[in-house]
Amino acid sequence: MDVTKLISKAALEKEESRRASRAASNIDFSKLIRMGFNEHPFGMSPKALEVIIEESKTSNLYGDFQKKELTEKLADFYGLEPENVLAGAGSSPLIETIGCAFLNPGDEVLMCPTFAAFIDMAQIRMATPVIVPLTEDKVYDLDALYEAITDKTKIIVVCNPNNPTGTYVGKEKLIEFIKKVPDDILILMDEAYLEFATASDCVSMYPLIKEMPEKPIIVMKTFSKYYGMAGVRVGYAMGNKALIDAMKKCPGTMISKAGQAGAIAALADQDYYKEVKKKVVAGMTYLEEELTKLGCKVYHSQTNFILFDPYMDAQEVRNALMERGIMISAPNICRVSVGKMEENELFIKYMKEILEENALKKEA
Repeated sequence: MDVTKLISKAALEKEESRRASRAASNIDFSKLIRMGFNEHPFGMSPKALEVIIEESKTSNLYGDFQKKELTEKLADFYGLEPENVLAGAGSSPLIETIGCAFLNPGDEVLMCPTFAAFIDMAQIRMATPVIVPLTEDKVYDLDALYEAITDKTKIIVVCNPNNPTGTYVGKEKLIEFIKKVPDDILILMDEAYLEFATASDCVSMYPLIKEMPEKPIIVMKTFSKYYGMAGVRVGYAMGNKALIDAMKKCPGTMISKAGQAGAIAALADQDYYKEVKKKVVAGMTYLEEELTKLGCKVYHSQTNFILFDPYMDAQEVRNALMERGIMISAPNICRVSVGKMEENELFIKYMKEILEENALKKEA
């Protein structure tokens, strides 16, 4: 059997995915403290969990195919119309839906180094991902992105704050960039982590859907990170009606009954999330300060994770931490997710040991 005759040209030519979930497929996470996937350390709202458990009892039945109540609640939360919102089973399926709706073979998708699902989105549609380097400070380089626009550019992806760097572009610079981009290029804003931000100018671009109707803008958000529902799989996209209608023609936007009910309950429990955000921010501050004291280069973050350079091999650090029971990620340099305070303290303890051992090796 020649399986290559069965596989689509796009899948046959596509390179292997670079996503972290694939790279970590051989790890037994049950034995590790997970500080590498940017999961919420304190979990979802107890009210959301209660609703999910109850709704799961009737999971032999389909949920609302149209996701009417969830769509209406999201639209009301953001001051939009239901026609401006499309919910799906997490950000990744929605990214694929966007590729399905807007990309043709030969199109170009512009981005800085960011979430690898956007590369997959382009390649599986036989479009070309064009990666523009970050600035020296690991910030999205909007000027370089603008200069990279060609007549083949179909989508520009801006992840703000960015994954995996945690850095951000301020409101005024971002709006200035959006105004400059030609109106026939889709601007795709990935705001998966924005709710964790504390900087006053790190804000969502969803108001531009109403304020700049001539601009094709899609804003993506998720319940996986800030709402602590990564395993439930609920995300959503917001844009003008014509863009959302195009996405609705594509598959991949179903959500389970439990997921829909849980998301609605989570959205309604903002008091819980405001309180646990304080704990996440405290953990972030602790980690940034302690890593700096250890001599690491720390990139100040507006997310629930920190990119840092320990000035030694990132994979060596990751392996040494896993031997001690903690998993982080290492996209060229190191990235650690904020955990509960006792986990943060243990991580710093182990980092001190690892860096001291490395220093002794150099002296030997």
